Amino acid sequence: MVISQFEPIIGGAEKQAQLLAKTLIRKGIQVQVVTGWWRFKTPRRQTIDGVQIIRHFSLWGMFRMKGLRPLAALTYMATLGIYLLRHRREFDIVHVHQALHPAFVSTFVGKQILQKPIIVKTASSGVTSDAKELRRVPCGTFQLNYLLKHIDCLVSVTKSGGNEFKEIGFPETKIEYIPNGVVLTHEGIIDHGVNKVLTTARLSKEKGVDVLLRAWANVVREEKNVKLLIVGNGPLERELKKLCEALGVAEFVEFAGMVQNAKERLKDADLFVLPSRAEGLSNALLEAMSHGLPCIATNVGGNVELIGGDSQNKIMPGEFITARNGLLVNPDDVEGISKALVFLIRNRVERREMGQKARVCIGKNYSIDLIADKYIELYQRTLDRKS
Repeated sequence: MVISQFEPIIGGAEKQAQLLAKTLIRKGIQVQVVTGWWRFKTPRRQTIDGVQIIRHFSLWGMFRMKGLRPLAALTYMATLGIYLLRHRREFDIVHVHQALHPAFVSTFVGKQILQKPIIVKTASSGVTSDAKELRRVPCGTFQLNYLLKHIDCLVSVTKSGGNEFKEIGFPETKIEYIPNGVVLTHEGIIDHGVNKVLTTARLSKEKGVDVLLRAWANVVREEKNVKLLIVGNGPLERELKKLCEALGVAEFVEFAGMVQNAKERLKDADLFVLPSRAEGLSNALLEAMSHGLPCIATNVGGNVELIGGDSQNKIMPGEFITARNGLLVNPDDVEGISKALVFLIRNRVERREMGQKARVCIGKNYSIDLIADKYIELYQRTLDRKS
């Protein structure tokens, strides 16, 4: 597996790569994670939960020299390519997480030189899609066009993500839809009313936490006994805390930062909300649904598929719709999120029904064991075609 960042740097893509690698190893597949060496304090080689990790030198990450970031990317790409060449007898397939510059190097070296099958997973869509991100870097359009011509298979976690690649010329016959997975929990939620609303997100613009805070100001005018818990950190943390003060809701909001055990926060919550402006297939939403939490999410990316909505349905501004497994609202819609929150806070029957349906849906479709089996089948089919 190739991924630019990994433990101890953990985001959505990194978390999924780690969980999938652990599960594949448990099922008898030999997995090695090849990533960047971004911090001096982390070892070059390490094994975590049975997963062997190899980190490669990257100048910008090691010395924090921001002006040298393009050089750092080139350094990382070069060391990655050298590693693949030197260790070519140790792997059958290269599975790249995210269609970014490591995917280009892996395809150029692994496919063109070593004749190894290349599988690339794209995890996001919309304004944060891999295709858009890659085009923003030097020579990114060239790299993207190269990937479109030469990778063996593109794995998309959502239909919207796959459609974006079809629209730019990637053949539909080479797209596989395999969602993110989650470890199922045996603990359900006991509904004692709504006292704590949870969101788990990186504190950056695309996650829409600013919209949620403005909506929360409306909620606490009507419901005084609820608190919003925000789990996560990011570049907008200070700005969002100032927004809380300006809105007069600081006493009703807790910023928990990054937490080691998200399950404890989920067990303590009564309702989950995801206000993203753009999303792939959210790990946070998967985990909340697997715990049986009633969920509100914006009508973007994989949220629609998870909540069980119809991508063709239009949500009127300032409103929400009830889908199979939760409520959907428009992104950037303060009034719509406010109404959805108040509705679930006040309606226990609907909360319980949505939470139960959400948990059943995750168990049937998104168990990490089920997802790992799908990848094993894909690996075998890919090798069979090569032979």
